[in-house]
Amino acid sequence: MVEYQLLNTTDFVTTLEKEAIINFLLANLDDYLDTRDNVSRAIEYALSKFPHQGGFVLIARSEDSMVGIAVVNRTNFEGYFAENILVYLAVSEMARRQGIASELLNQSKLYSKGDIMVRLDGGSAVKELFKKVGYTKDGTEYVLKR
Repeated sequence: MVEYQLLNTTDFVTTLEKEAIINFLLANLDDYLDTRDNVSRAIEYALSKFPHQGGFVLIARSEDSMVGIAVVNRTNFEGYFAENILVYLAVSEMARRQGIASELLNQSKLYSKGDIMVRLDGGSAVKELFKKVGYTKDGTEYVLKR
């Protein structure tokens, strides 16, 4: 049985717990693999006590082992941009195709106030998963990197 744990700005999360979350994401992000520094910053932001930051980390566990994680950061925008961004979603290879990703996305909707944005590659295989839980495509994003 899979159980879900919500960590947010009101929880005290130890450095060891954060490291376990980071290591799980780095091992399971596959095509969306990011740097350790970026993953760490997204988690710190989600769990930050500063009022202009925040969000949450949602963990799926089976028999005390992490099998899935969603990281959502609050953007503090309202109306003209999504209030939240799903930064990372990962499910361990052994636990895929069991509905864990769908449940993480559904629970993320419950814990978020406002819209949730996610960035997907054009040919992403997970587009159907996001459509299934209610996400819709909203234009194309271009980024000026400095």
